[in-house]
Amino acid sequence: MVTFKIHKWAGILIGFWLLNLTFTGFFLNHEKNNNDLDFLWDVEIDRDLFNEYALHEHGKREITGFKIHPDKKWYMLSSKRGLYINRSGQFEKVYQGRVFKIEPLREKDLSENYEVMFLATDEGVLKTDWNGNFTLVGLAGKTVTSITVFGEKIFAVVDKKDIYLIDMESGGTEVKVDLPEKVELVDDVRFGRFVRDFHYGRGLFQNPYSMWINDVVTVYWFWLVISGYCIFVMYYMLKRKIILKGKALRHLVKTHGNWLSILMIPVILLLSITGLFIDHPRFFRFITSKEVPRSILPPVYNQPQSDIWGIDFDGENLRIGTRYGVYRIDEDILSLESKGFAYKMVRVEDELYISGMGSSNRVYTQGRWLKLERSKRMPLDFVKKDGYVEPVTRNEINFEPSRLPLYTFLLTLHDGSFFHRYFIFLNDASAILVILLVVTGTVRYFRRRRAV
Repeated sequence: MVTFKIHKWAGILIGFWLLNLTFTGFFLNHEKNNNDLDFLWDVEIDRDLFNEYALHEHGKREITGFKIHPDKKWYMLSSKRGLYINRSGQFEKVYQGRVFKIEPLREKDLSENYEVMFLATDEGVLKTDWNGNFTLVGLAGKTVTSITVFGEKIFAVVDKKDIYLIDMESGGTEVKVDLPEKVELVDDVRFGRFVRDFHYGRGLFQNPYSMWINDVVTVYWFWLVISGYCIFVMYYMLKRKIILKGKALRHLVKTHGNWLSILMIPVILLLSITGLFIDHPRFFRFITSKEVPRSILPPVYNQPQSDIWGIDFDGENLRIGTRYGVYRIDEDILSLESKGFAYKMVRVEDELYISGMGSSNRVYTQGRWLKLERSKRMPLDFVKKDGYVEPVTRNEINFEPSRLPLYTFLLTLHDGSFFHRYFIFLNDASAILVILLVVTGTVRYFRRRRAV
């Protein structure tokens, strides 16, 4: 009886917020991993609906890249909603669609020509100029998530896993680059990396299989909340004799708590706990900063070539950036050159800059990898200004559109910042009460099984 009451009131108290977390989490994970939900960027919401904290934290999440014309001081900005050009003091959208990276035309001596720019988009590789004229270069209809340009050669990453060479000298022929199966693996991975990977649906197997596991559990979790509320209402009506038969209620109880619910428990618990860690990274740093041997992690940590975030070619070496580090593609092996998540790879002439996520920013120069001391956290891009290369973060860019995408709305709902900055503690309460729900629900399930 005690477990019943605890289970009932824990579910009633936090169920409404769990509906929000499961609903928004489903769409956010799908878009984050697959880039396949166009409506999340096409549907727009008035900026005035968001509070200042939400705007500061998430108002510029759509931005993916930023370039400055070194001579004319014009600005080009790429985002999940398109390409923007600023030549007269304000940004004007010149292309509609996801743009993941901007690359200037790079000559074979690694000098850059900013008159011609190349774009990695969800419709292939495009060439553009500062007037917003576009020409399809190659990989039509494919989601190109990163590119690097070297003379007449363009290397492109498709869906974060496949690499293609577009050779302009031979009429734009497209050749898929075979990656070696042999990989120089890292010995251990920071636990915080696994926490984020699992929560975002990419920590168990190659995309999209981890995401599908999260999808199934999230949808089932949503059903558990809805059915739980229905059970509460029907039990109340039966007790008050508003309804006289409890057959439907008994059937609903059996479908609410069954072997499938038990099967979902490990993933539900992990989603709750990892979400708690992500909401408070500094508080849980004593846990997430620990190194975990790669040998005890899921299979995906043996396959860095299945999750490519960036690419670079300097005329001799082809490199890829992954969650585990920067790899050089040799003839028969992927050689690890720099450990740590390579969130962005940006070449500025003869230097290769790495923006780290949960790892240091660094630069490859004169044959050495150097850590960028006192650098900004997770720069979006690196630009050359007045002879110096500077990291640029999203919040530094003067870009404030009057309407924000539905994706931003769902993101602020998911972490609670849409309502108030301290709504994050509602997520904490949810995680704790979910653990309570799992324990009491499991006890009730096995008691019912024994009674039968």
